[in-house]
Amino acid sequence: MVEPKTPKTPTQQKPAQRKPSADTFLPLSRVRTIMKSSMDTGLITNEVLFLMTKCTELFVQHLAHEAHALTAKQKTGTGTSDTVKYEHLSQLVNRNKNLEFLLQIVPEKIRVHEFQEMLRMNRSGVSDDDDESGSGSDSDE
Repeated sequence: MVEPKTPKTPTQQKPAQRKPSADTFLPLSRVRTIMKSSMDTGLITNEVLFLMTKCTELFVQHLAHEAHALTAKQKTGTGTSDTVKYEHLSQLVNRNKNLEFLLQIVPEKIRVHEFQEMLRMNRSGVSDDDDESGSGSDSDE
């Protein structure tokens, strides 16, 4: 006689972890779609798709690990959270030369008033440059 399975309580359930295998965590169809969105991509074989997917997974895993290590370094006596936040990722990208290509994707957050001040400074700098170039053209006449 087969006994019915009793549902486990949340404390009894083991966290869902995949064993390392040839399978991927990311869906291959989504990776293929992203790859096809590039103008330079020709035929995408299954082998190339699999390798790109695994490489992407390893990169994301490395990025998360490094960001977590940065979080652990920044722990203080009051804040003992192991949570990786956006600020940790942006700090990692800004500090690591190898992650420089992500600067526009993961920029450091700035406050609105800081951004407005930067815009004012840029506008005043541009208007000063225009005045100088405009006076230079008058002297040519």
